[in-house]
Amino acid sequence: MSRMVMIGSSRDPKPDPLQELDIDELVERLTPGEIQRLLDECDPDDPHIPPSMRSNYKCEKSSTGPLNRKALMDFINEQALNTPDIPDVVPFVPGTVRGKKWQAPPKPESTKLEEKIELDLDMGEEYEMALSSASTDEIVDLAGILGLHSMMNQDQFHSAQSDKWATKADPTIGWNGITKATPLKEYPAEEPNRTKPEDVVSKLKAGDSSVATVNLNNVAMSEQTILDLFDALRHSDVLIDLSMANCMITDFVGCNLATALESNKTLEKLNIESNSITPQTLVKIFEAANVQQVLTNIKASNQQAQFLGNKVEMAITRAVEQNKTLLKVGLHFEFGDCRNRVAVQLQKNLDRIRLKRMAHKLSRDESQPATNGSSTNNSVPPPSVSSNRTGGYFGPLPGQLPTRHKSPEDEDEYEYEDEEEEEGDEERR
Repeated sequence: MSRMVMIGSSRDPKPDPLQELDIDELVERLTPGEIQRLLDECDPDDPHIPPSMRSNYKCEKSSTGPLNRKALMDFINEQALNTPDIPDVVPFVPGTVRGKKWQAPPKPESTKLEEKIELDLDMGEEYEMALSSASTDEIVDLAGILGLHSMMNQDQFHSAQSDKWATKADPTIGWNGITKATPLKEYPAEEPNRTKPEDVVSKLKAGDSSVATVNLNNVAMSEQTILDLFDALRHSDVLIDLSMANCMITDFVGCNLATALESNKTLEKLNIESNSITPQTLVKIFEAANVQQVLTNIKASNQQAQFLGNKVEMAITRAVEQNKTLLKVGLHFEFGDCRNRVAVQLQKNLDRIRLKRMAHKLSRDESQPATNGSSTNNSVPPPSVSSNRTGGYFGPLPGQLPTRHKSPEDEDEYEYEDEEEEEGDEERR
């Protein structure tokens, strides 16, 4: 089926003989040479066509076989040596200058003052005598005190500032000192952690009280050794501080750690930074810490996943809000709402400890009897307190105590309304 091409405008009233053309008929009339010429002038922009067909250049030489680099280089060198040089139109003559020689523009003459200005500063006989009799080292120290950095090197300036933390500069340098970099101090390499995990596991199973603090940071351990350690932690009642940073803890081991935290009642500090724990396992660890409510410090930053995600951060935030003992959480939160809520909860836990300390101090002061009559006349008598005022989880609220004079030790204390009382009020409403 032939294709028809419409040329011209439909509004033109004059008949156009080229208005309807049959492309197939026109192509049949072309000779092979005319078709090749038409193809050479056309540059199709089609990535599906190979470059050899899109290029106008057509190589008509026959193939010479595979590439032989040595033969090609020999041919190029031979052709370069046999090709005569193109003769110069004007022969070169050494020493002949053709054209205009470039000359540098003359430098502007600097205007110099004919008369020299002399400054006569009268500093007093005492200062003039001191400066005239001062040595080079003393003048260098004076320049360092005045802050004239360009007149001395770094060692001289530091030595002039203080003799306690700076080394004494070389006195032979004088004013010709050059600022040089201070050589780096070489410190001995840090000794590797030589704690043996097998000994720690055996002591934990035996209930040895010497393993209250265990530091296994940067210790290469097998997965089975870590599982044995967490199994011993599950039934241990002596371990208080456990540090396992950079121990390649995986998710499977992290789930066993969460199970151990649900049963352990003595662990207060936990450090599992720089491991391969996924965000979902971190949520399980924080939720497991709420079972016994004994952990006060958790560090779990720098894991394999750089970003936890909104869902995981909200789950960890809810777990922290349900914990009444956490005081420090070493974890980066990307979202500001989670950071704010965790910070508020940690502040509440700190205030809860403060309230318990205040209640204990009040009960201790009230239990002490009055010393003598003369001393009690000038002092405020202790208020009558009922026996159940220090009962409960953290004692009474400050608003419920009778008015009393504050001692200088209590000036930094402030009142805080506990969240448990607020929750009770909301339930009543």
